[in-house]
Amino acid sequence: YIISAMVKTISIGGLEEKLGDDMAQYEDVFTAAGDVMKHGLDILNDPSFEEKKAPWKLDCSSDEITVHYMDNASGRYFAGRCKMKVSAKDMNDEFWNHLDRNHEFNDNIRQARRVKKLTANTDYFHYTSNDVFIIKSREVVAARALREINGSFILACRSVALPKEIPESKASVRAHLHVSLSRTRPDPEDPAHSCIYDYVICTDLKGMMFRSAVNQVLGRATLKDIENIRQHANNVLRPKLYPGLQ
Repeated sequence: YIISAMVKTISIGGLEEKLGDDMAQYEDVFTAAGDVMKHGLDILNDPSFEEKKAPWKLDCSSDEITVHYMDNASGRYFAGRCKMKVSAKDMNDEFWNHLDRNHEFNDNIRQARRVKKLTANTDYFHYTSNDVFIIKSREVVAARALREINGSFILACRSVALPKEIPESKASVRAHLHVSLSRTRPDPEDPAHSCIYDYVICTDLKGMMFRSAVNQVLGRATLKDIENIRQHANNVLRPKLYPGLQ
């Protein structure tokens, strides 16, 4: 993992990218994208993650989704997993290229949009949530990096400060996203039309909220988020992308 000081480059996950001179003012955003991808790969490669062994503990589940949690210095990490009836590549395309339509199927989201693409595999985005359970609307400005590794597509995000470009909204509290991580990988049972989806989040919601109260609902909010995505994948994307399949 290398970040060059002279010419800003990021080399991670088998890919090296250089920030163009025309994007020099976004060097901190680019660096954050590299840093959070490194952190994301560390999480995914940890032996405890795949099997959700200690220190992971079950938070909540449904018939299709499990959500585990783990505490560390940054706060509580929540990790959800489910299968979705869309290929890993097609599901990643939805996440990477179509942020602006997330609110159409995910009622947790008020708006989400890519603000600027920095390189082929890094950008930054602005996201605003709706009220979810006891959590009032939050907004996030975050750097994002994409990697394809061994057929899996990995997206990692972390908050960045761009107060001049995207001032804080009076209608929402600006939260700090330590990490938001998604991985779509081919489902061995049907790799061409199905994937296994992992999602990890650790966030400081800011505002006047007790951490204990937040921790009690964030797992359920994560499950709700994933269920919205799963329904969209299975009921909208699958018929559109693979019209001949059931």
